Amino acid sequence: MKKAIQILIVEDEAMVAMCIEMELKLAGYEICQGGAVATGEEAVTIAQRESPELILMDIRLAGNIDGIEAARQIQACTTIPIIFMTGYPDKTVEDRATQLNPLGYFVKPVRLLMLQPLIDSTGCVEGT
Repeated sequence: MKKAIQILIVEDEAMVAMCIEMELKLAGYEICQGGAVATGEEAVTIAQRESPELILMDIRLAGNIDGIEAARQIQACTTIPIIFMTGYPDKTVEDRATQLNPLGYFVKPVRLLMLQPLIDSTGCVEGT
């Protein structure tokens, strides 16, 4: 039986965020209170306040900091695993992101079947 792992979704495209959230909920995962956030600043605040077990982080976000900088700030004070998602396959961006040793890095579209093995590998899911 799966534990209700709490996931923070950081995605500034509302339709993409809703689809990811729906897929995760249907699979039995829990989303941070208030649903997805659209800025790096919000991601840092929510990560520090709610301590989710996993963060799904878009790289290009609304706000003043991108997902990579938000992840760097989160990692400075927590050990929350991060999976990056981006709609822009760019080697420079990928290199910046992978310097943070994320749990994963995906080019959109991202489907639950791609994410589930990594989510389950976090050790926050029981009975898998």
